[in-house]
Amino acid sequence: MSEAKKNVDRTRQIFEEMSRTGSVQPLLDKLDDDATFKLSLPPGTPLSGEFCGRLAIVDYFDRLDEVLDVQEIHTWNFVGNGDQVIVLGDEQFIVRKTGRSCRSEFAFILDFRDGMIVRVLVIEDLSGVVEAFAPVGARAVARASGS
Repeated sequence: MSEAKKNVDRTRQIFEEMSRTGSVQPLLDKLDDDATFKLSLPPGTPLSGEFCGRLAIVDYFDRLDEVLDVQEIHTWNFVGNGDQVIVLGDEQFIVRKTGRSCRSEFAFILDFRDGMIVRVLVIEDLSGVVEAFAPVGARAVARASGS
């Protein structure tokens, strides 16, 4: 079996287990100690920035639980190319600070080395999170621009 296929299978198992248990532990178990995790968010939210190393990524997921109440996650495609796997899906969540319910499609890009995840980049429309943490005057501008 090719390494790309193994990485796709690993990723599918991680997401299936996370969906089944509601826990991020399956992902954390496959992280390299020096892994990085980044969400496509501008500065200004508790989830913004790049989280480097296992402890920082665990801290990110603790923050995530404080910011969002994830209701549903669906994945529909896993595409592998060598050491990289792309997961396409969507999720529904509530932004705790505002109570706003959001649905958003996402792409997770996972880079593997020796069977372990060394980098995760999540590309997703999280404008509801950005709006919740924007200064009061900027919120009206964000809504007016469709963000």
